[in-house]
Amino acid sequence: MTSTDTELIVVSGASTGIGAATARQLAARGYHVLAGVRDDREAGTIRGERIEPVLLDITVGEHVDALAARIAGDPGRRPLRAVINNAGIEINAPVEVLPLDLWREQFEVNLFGHITVIQALLPALRRSRGRVVNISSVGAEAVLPIYGAYAGSKAAFESASDALRREVSAQGIQVVIVQSGGVRTPMADHSGPRSLEIAAGMNAEHTGLYGELISSTVRFQSAFLKRAITAEKAAARIVRITTTRRPRARYSLGPDAAITLPLNRFLPTRLMDRALS
Repeated sequence: MTSTDTELIVVSGASTGIGAATARQLAARGYHVLAGVRDDREAGTIRGERIEPVLLDITVGEHVDALAARIAGDPGRRPLRAVINNAGIEINAPVEVLPLDLWREQFEVNLFGHITVIQALLPALRRSRGRVVNISSVGAEAVLPIYGAYAGSKAAFESASDALRREVSAQGIQVVIVQSGGVRTPMADHSGPRSLEIAAGMNAEHTGLYGELISSTVRFQSAFLKRAITAEKAAARIVRITTTRRPRARYSLGPDAAITLPLNRFLPTRLMDRALS
């Protein structure tokens, strides 16, 4: 894939973290980036040369329809080279404890929102023989305790991505899954405190059953994230994946993903249970 400002790339969840870094690096390589943001304040932080903020809450159908119309009506008739589905939320608590509305919220964003974007933009990608890059997580395969809802939404997203790849390959559309490990981002920073907040509201029985598990998992993740890769380094990898001529179907992102994913595939399940618990 050539780097040219005559092509569009959509990045959802582009206000901070991996999405913002990816948008900036793609723009630096000459692409015109439609950067998904949720409000005017976020638009102001990401707007720049070849970066055009677009209002995009991927759970709002009107936003997605407006994005599709923006691409179809592009003044320069530029093709849509790629869609990077990066938006996401992470709220972690034990399966028994996490309220169902928070389960549903994570699936709304991490699965159904992305499917809404894909459905709306596939016609443009078909015309350009473009690419879908879906940002998933190592947790889709190797799930830490308390990460059931987040990991479940990512596993479902990967299954849908596998089906999509097999459905549209004959149409010239490539579908790529990026299984990300730990990255230092605002979403990751907020995850631990949110888990502790949920834990603080548990009843006495649940506190006895899960209190130490939650606090120890949050401590582990907080310590690990201090050594995790930066959003800029993650973005550089995503940009290479997005622009390489012949991408693989799956990529790992970060050293922890590169180690954990093969272990999960080859170690006996009970041994992996002990390792992750």
